[in-house]
Order: sequence, then C-alpha cells, then structure tokens
Amino acid sequence: MLPALLRMMFGIGTKKARLHVNMFTNLLGEDRNGWGLSHKGLLWHGGVARNYTKRFKENQSTKIGLLFDGIAGTLTYYKDDVCLGIAFRGLNEVREPLYPIVCSTAAKTEMLLSETRRDFVNLQDRCRAIIIKHINTREKLDRLALPYFIKNYLAEAVTESNATVTPLELHLIDQYLY
Repeated sequence: MLPALLRMMFGIGTKKARLHVNMFTNLLGEDRNGWGLSHKGLLWHGGVARNYTKRFKENQSTKIGLLFDGIAGTLTYYKDDVCLGIAFRGLNEVREPLYPIVCSTAAKTEMLLSETRRDFVNLQDRCRAIIIKHINTREKLDRLALPYFIKNYLAEAVTESNATVTPLELHLIDQYLY
C-alpha cells in the first residue's frame, strides 16, 4: 500500500538506469534503460511519455502490482488489484538483466513491498519444484536411483529439516521410484 502517493514511479530497468539525481524529475524511463509508470498514469520509456491509466489519487493509499514476463517480453501493471493491461512489449529483446525499480521525487512518500513471486523460467525448474514437494529431504533424495547430475540438481532445492523418512514413505519410494 502506498500512502500519500506523490511523484512515484514503478517499473523495471537495466543496471545503467539512473537511480539518483538532485532534482525533481521522472527517473524511470528517462532514457532507453528504464520502463516506468508514473503517479500521473503515464508510461515512460526513452524519455517519451504516453497515457496509460487515470492519475493516482493523492494522499490516498494505492496498491500497485507489476507482472514482468521475461519470456513473452511484457510488463503489465495492476492498480488496486485491477489489471491495467500490457504496458510494454519487446522486453525479451533487451540483452541486459532487468531489475524491479521504484523511485520517488517527493520527500514524504512511502512504499511498502508486500509480496514478491517468481514463476519458473523453464520446464526443468518446474519439474524440480514438483519433485521436491515429495522428496523434500536429503535422506529421501539419496534413496533415489538417479544419475549424479540429476540428483545434484535436485539437491540444490532440498531444504534440510529435522523430518525423518517414515516407513510408509520408504515403502512408496522403494515401490514407485526404483
């Protein structure tokens, strides 16, 4: 939630995006290194602004969401849980890493990051996540008859806990995975 939302911008940028300046200006999107949404409802990129949504209400909390799809190359915004649609396309053609950026030129603005989520980039990571839901300890993983490299890849995602393998789990592992 963003109380007293004034002169704030939300978006993404490369490492080359300017992060600090001693003047009141829209930093995000001032050049080709950033893509941003301003509190005035304008999208900024390459120093050019275009209309996108209604202005944000001043002195009223507003919830802003960003959905960056690196595979499709799109950036979509949400305002108070309502999808505003795709704001930017072609971001998959940017050959530098992109980072989330929030900036403000007003002294009395506040921002609270309430949640983040990362979806899977590829099928391999998605499969690993499903396997780790069931094989969630190193002990269970070590019982699987898998090639070293696959077992090592799975082990990177195993969070060790005090959980022990139950006799039923051992039976299921022996029955279905060998």
